[in-house]
Amino acid sequence: IEEKGVKMKLTVTDTPGFGDQINNENCWDPIIKYINEQYERYLREEILITRKRKIPDTRVHGCVYFVPPTGHWLRPLDLEFMRRLSKIVNVVPVIAKADTLTLEERAEFKQRVR
Repeated sequence: IEEKGVKMKLTVTDTPGFGDQINNENCWDPIIKYINEQYERYLREEILITRKRKIPDTRVHGCVYFVPPTGHWLRPLDLEFMRRLSKIVNVVPVIAKADTLTLEERAEFKQRVR
């Protein structure tokens, strides 16, 4: 991405099927482990005495979390995942297909997410 002469490399990682298993106990562990590994990798490069001129930044700076548009409730999995993930990275919850909800349903759902 380039904006006003500033170039920025953006990596998007999708996690299709997250939370679709029968047993979702600790299903967030691989994602949290990956995020922590990226922070550790960057830190190891940064603390070297003779470090690279440009350290590749593979850290995860944000998570766009798409919430299913049920309009009435959040799954316990969604709540727990956002709670755990928000301790290590910025989480931006997005109501998927929000245009399928009425204005009242969307306002109520936004309040529940907050």
